[in-house]
Amino acid sequence: MLFGNKMKQVESAVAHKKAEKLIALAQGKDSEVVLSAVQGLGKVGGENAVNFLVTQLRSINPKTRAAAALSLGEIGDPHAKAHISGVLKFEKDAETVKAMHEALGKIRDY
Repeated sequence: MLFGNKMKQVESAVAHKKAEKLIALAQGKDSEVVLSAVQGLGKVGGENAVNFLVTQLRSINPKTRAAAALSLGEIGDPHAKAHISGVLKFEKDAETVKAMHEALGKIRDY
């Protein structure tokens, strides 16, 4: 039941555009909740969301790195492009590389 409650919290935070709540949920231990919160930040946007997502580009979990890149692509903050490009040079996971390229394609140059 705890898992369901956390997922409902993610949905509510996205619906109410609460980046801080999503950031807190994205720092939890349940990988599904973390991924949903990271993806939710892409829908909510804002400076705090971008700053947190940039840190997640270096997550130990490749799925989290990929989700963070895609969320940054959704937000479209041009400054995120440099961060994604920087970590892309060292990324080894094929799916994450693909996600990072996709995100870069969505972000306009500044």
